[in-house]
Amino acid sequence: MSSTLLEVTRAAHEDVERLERLIVKDLQNDPPTTKDGLYQSHRVRNNIDTIISTTEKLVEIYEDKDNARKDEIAALGGQTATGVNVFSAFYDRLKEIREYHRKHPAARVVDANEEYEDLLKEEPVIEFSGEQNTFQEAFGRYLDLHELFNQYI
Repeated sequence: MSSTLLEVTRAAHEDVERLERLIVKDLQNDPPTTKDGLYQSHRVRNNIDTIISTTEKLVEIYEDKDNARKDEIAALGGQTATGVNVFSAFYDRLKEIREYHRKHPAARVVDANEEYEDLLKEEPVIEFSGEQNTFQEAFGRYLDLHELFNQYI
């Protein structure tokens, strides 16, 4: 449907909750090897970074510097320039929803949980610093002090 500011806000909150559940589900599984443990840590870190960026966007929306959110909430309540008319606001919104479904009759509901469950199975890209590659560092088994050594020199 239309991507109103309130719908974007709701979707962002939903994404944050799904990522939180995904992190909990990932941390409930004990990794059998060090390599799997490293992948799990990086998956959790990537999910936390996504949560942080999403919440930063939510904070910007809630600050409402351009009053778009306030105007949208007022429009939902039926407040227009001519006054308060709840029924016209309701029927305008109903008309908008019907038009959307008329244009997209084959629109289906997508279960976002399936997409998030696939994130548990993927192997994250792990970048190590320094001149060694991932095999020499044994997937994080050794501490890479290359950058700190260069600062010391």
